[in-house]
Amino acid sequence: MCLTVVGTDCKSALSGLRHITETLSELNAVIAGHLDYLNWGTDLFYVSSDATISRYGDFDKVERYEVPTLGLRDFLIELKNFKEQCHAGDHYKTIIGQAFTAIKNNPLQYKRWPTSDIYYLITLNNITVTLVLEPNDFNLKESQYVAQLKSEF
Repeated sequence: MCLTVVGTDCKSALSGLRHITETLSELNAVIAGHLDYLNWGTDLFYVSSDATISRYGDFDKVERYEVPTLGLRDFLIELKNFKEQCHAGDHYKTIIGQAFTAIKNNPLQYKRWPTSDIYYLITLNNITVTLVLEPNDFNLKESQYVAQLKSEF
């Protein structure tokens, strides 16, 4: 499972449980034959789903990859369950706090790309976390960093 935190005000078309639930409902309607197709995603990632195949790609739409629509639906169910689990008791703050502390203690080890000073990638308990940290974030204590997080991710 992957969790991405971009700063502290992250929003996307699938950022919230409500959006995932709506997409799952529409995808189930496509699978059941009540809708012919569904185009969904964000401005950076798009998906076009019919009853059997979903084609997805990034914003430039040059490459289109295909996956079974049932598999994609199952992934969204898993994502929804993961988000519900993380929101229960603010568990996500614990995960992000641990990632923040590890990255703060050794930022060079967790740089996502050699040329970037703000993107960090770490895997904790089989959860891959990407944090975008500005230089001033490194002055914060874990509790301060976590306190500024929004619950919607």
